[in-house]
Amino acid sequence: MSSVNVVLLPRLDRNDRHAAKMQNLFQNKKPLISLFTQDESTVTETNKGKFKIGLKDRNQSDVSEELRRAINDFLSESSSTFRLEDVSKCSDIRVDEEDDDDCSRGRAAAQQMMSLLKKKDLTEIKESFLPHQGKLWHQWSQKNKELHRPRADEIEMEISRKQMEMKKIRQQQDKSDISEFIKLFINEMNSHGGHEMLFFLNWLRILLDEHTSADLSALQHRYDEKWSTVFKLMKNHDKSEQLRAEQAELERISEDLQATSFGLEHIMREISQIYESCSSVKKNKEDLQIDFSSLPSLAAEMMISGFPLELMDGDAAHVPVIWISAVLDQLIHRLGDQRVFVLSVLGIRGSGKSTMLNAMFGLQFAVSDGRTTRGAFMQLIRVSDEMKTQMNFNYILVVDTEGLNAVELAGRSTRHHDNELATFFVGLGNLTLINIFGENPSEMQDILQIVVQAFMRMKKVRLNTSCVFVHQNISDVTAGEKNMERRRRLQETLDETTKLAAEEEVYDAECFSDVIRFDVQNDVKYFAQFWEGKPSMAPPNPNYCENIQDLKKTIMSQASISDGMRLTHFKDHIEDLWEALLKE
Repeated sequence: MSSVNVVLLPRLDRNDRHAAKMQNLFQNKKPLISLFTQDESTVTETNKGKFKIGLKDRNQSDVSEELRRAINDFLSESSSTFRLEDVSKCSDIRVDEEDDDDCSRGRAAAQQMMSLLKKKDLTEIKESFLPHQGKLWHQWSQKNKELHRPRADEIEMEISRKQMEMKKIRQQQDKSDISEFIKLFINEMNSHGGHEMLFFLNWLRILLDEHTSADLSALQHRYDEKWSTVFKLMKNHDKSEQLRAEQAELERISEDLQATSFGLEHIMREISQIYESCSSVKKNKEDLQIDFSSLPSLAAEMMISGFPLELMDGDAAHVPVIWISAVLDQLIHRLGDQRVFVLSVLGIRGSGKSTMLNAMFGLQFAVSDGRTTRGAFMQLIRVSDEMKTQMNFNYILVVDTEGLNAVELAGRSTRHHDNELATFFVGLGNLTLINIFGENPSEMQDILQIVVQAFMRMKKVRLNTSCVFVHQNISDVTAGEKNMERRRRLQETLDETTKLAAEEEVYDAECFSDVIRFDVQNDVKYFAQFWEGKPSMAPPNPNYCENIQDLKKTIMSQASISDGMRLTHFKDHIEDLWEALLKE
C-alpha cells in the first residue's frame, strides 16, 4: 500500500533467504530504494524507479539528504496514496469501527450530514446553513451593548427605540428557516444517547476538521504572514498608504477565515440563537420538530459527555446569557447543584493556552491551524472519587479564552476589548492562569497591564480570586539562578505595572500584593519549549510534560483550600458579571 518502499540490508545476495522478497519488490512498479550497509556508493539509479545508496563509512547527514531527495523525487511523480484505515483490508489488523455498531451508526449519521456540505463553497456554508447567527446576532449584540451604555444626553424615547429594534431583530431571526443540516443534527442528538451520540459527535468533528483543514491552514498561514507585516509597520509608527493597504488585506483574509472556519461550536451557536429567538417571541418555530425548551438539554448532555461549550461568541464578542443560563439549569437538573472549582486561563494569541490545558487535563480544546480559540469555551471535568477526599467540590470547570493583545480575526482588537475579556474571565475563575509566551518585555508589559487592571476591578467588588503565572517557551528552565533573576524582574514589572494601573483605575495600590495574594516563589512557573527541536518532525519535550505535572500539582494544592462555588452561583455570577461589563 505504500507509495515508496525503502529496504535496509547488508548486501544483495541471491542465496539470501529474503532474496525472493527483494526480487518481488524489484519487479514491482512501486519505487524502491535499497540501502546497503556494506556498500560505499552514493545514490545510484539501477533501473527505472529503483535506487541504491551505500552506507559503509559514509556521513549520516549526506546519506539522509540523498535518501530524502530520492523519496521527494518519487513522491512528486507518484499519485499513489492510501487511507490509514484501509490497511486492515490487506492485513490481520482489526479495526474497531467495523465491529462496533454504535460507531458505525454514528459515523453513517455524521457522513449523512457532511453530504449536505459537499456541493457548497466553504465561504458560503455559514450563510446557507447557519442563518440565525452572523449579521442578525451581531446586530442584536451591538444594540444590546448600546442599550446598556446610554449616552448622557440620551432620552427615554431613544432607549425605547433601541429596545424595539432589538425585538425586530429577534423576530427576523425567528423567521429564518432552520437548515436541513441543523434539523438533521437535532434529530440525531435526540434519537440517540450514550455511546452512539458520542460516536456521532466525534465523527462529525473529525469530518468537519477534515473538510475545512486544508483551506483553513492556507488562510491561517497567509493571515500570520500579513499580521507580521502589519505589526512591523505599526511598531515603526508607520502611517503610510502601505500600512492602510496591508491592514485592509489583513481584514479581507480575516473575513475569509471567519467564513471558512466551521466546527461543532458553530453548530451549537446556531442552536443557541434558535433558542434565544424562540424565547424572545415566546413561541416554537414551525419547522422545529421539537419544543425549543428542550434544546439546552442537548448542550448539557454534551458538556456531561466531555465536550466544550462556547461561553462567549468570539465573532460577536458577546455572551448569549439566556442560552448559557438555560444550559446550566439543565446541567443542575441532571447533576444536582454541584460544587465546581472554576479555572480560567488568559494569555496572548497563539501562546499555547489550549495546548497546555489539553495536556494537563486531557481536554479537547481546538489547537490546530486556523482554529485559534475565539471568545471562550468551558469544559467540565469530573473529579475522581480518590481526589474527592482532598477537595471540597465534585467538578473542575475549565474556561479557555481567546488571546489578548492581538489583532482579532474580526479586525476589532482594542485595549477596551481586552480589558473587558480579562475582567470577565478573571472574575469568573476561582484561579486564573496567566500565560506568557517567550521573554519579550513589551508583550509581557501589555498583558500584565490588562491583567493587573482586571484584578483591581475584582478587588473593588470584593471578589477574591488567585492567580498563577505560567511563563512558556523558556529554553533553560532548570537554571535555578536564572529563574531567581526572572522572578525578581517579574515582581518588579508587576509592581511597576500596578502603580500605572492604579492611576488609571483610581485605586490605592503600591505593589501587586496590595491587589491580590501572590507569592512570586510559588505562583510563577517556567515552562520548557513544547518541542524538543524544530517542528514538525521534532518530538514533544519531556521537560514540558514535567512542567505540566508540576503546574497541575500547584493548581490542585490551591484548589484543595478553596470551596469553589455552586453551579447556581456560577450561573448567577456569569449573568451579574456580564451585565456589569455591558454597562461600562
